[in-house]
Amino acid sequence: MKNQGNKRDSEATEKLDNKDNKKKKEGLGYSKFPLCREPWESYYILRRGILPCCYGNPIVAPMKDWKEAWNSPEIQEIRRYLSQGKLSPYCRESLGCPIVQRVLAEERKKQGHLGVMNSSRPLLFRIINRILFGFPAKIYNYFTKDKSST
Repeated sequence: MKNQGNKRDSEATEKLDNKDNKKKKEGLGYSKFPLCREPWESYYILRRGILPCCYGNPIVAPMKDWKEAWNSPEIQEIRRYLSQGKLSPYCRESLGCPIVQRVLAEERKKQGHLGVMNSSRPLLFRIINRILFGFPAKIYNYFTKDKSST
């Protein structure tokens, strides 16, 4: 009798877990088309300018051009990519976005990185970079980029 009770409890727990996973998969960024709905539903008008989402950077238009920005070429490009289930170049720069983080992690996983980045940078530098939110990497890239390409 006790075993049947445990079996029922584990089945009930499994059903709840499956429901939670299903809800998670149906959430924003998990359905294939569009990858994100934000550029169709709203945008952010700030003093520094207009952003297509709260994680966006750089601005796509000055604040005074808010009417024109809704269908601007930049926003249209972002929408076109997202409607195809892809990240736009603008979105790829917005590394704070959880959808971008998930998609990039999936891409790395498909390429076989499995969370370990192949980098020519020393391990200590990569650790410091993570702790200091990427600022050291910008300095490193500035000084190590190919001077002939600029």
